Amino acid sequence: MYEFSLTHSVNDAVQNLCRRSGWRKVRRILLKIGGMRKVNPELMAFIFAALSKDTPAEGAILSVMMLPVTIRCFSCGKTGTREDSEFMCPSCGSRNVELISGLELAIEVLEVESDLHNYE
Repeated sequence: MYEFSLTHSVNDAVQNLCRRSGWRKVRRILLKIGGMRKVNPELMAFIFAALSKDTPAEGAILSVMMLPVTIRCFSCGKTGTREDSEFMCPSCGSRNVELISGLELAIEVLEVESDLHNYE
């Protein structure tokens, strides 16, 4: 289960940030994930709820923003996005392309509470 591995990594990163920063509660997490990763956001939220039990992130809302797969064509010079993971230029059909984006996995927003302030 690919989502478990990714969600576990996100949970570990959030827990480490909480320990280092002294945050007592995580309220919301927004992830940016590239389309090549083919994840199920609802499954990731479900897994995160289970992994974060009894931690500062318990009850946090995990949201996923899916980013398009973007490729650049060396044949026609155009850059375009694809809904699928086919390495083919959407303009001319060439397979002489370069992946520009689609493999991202990043915490974009982490909304937390500390003993002194709320941060976003």
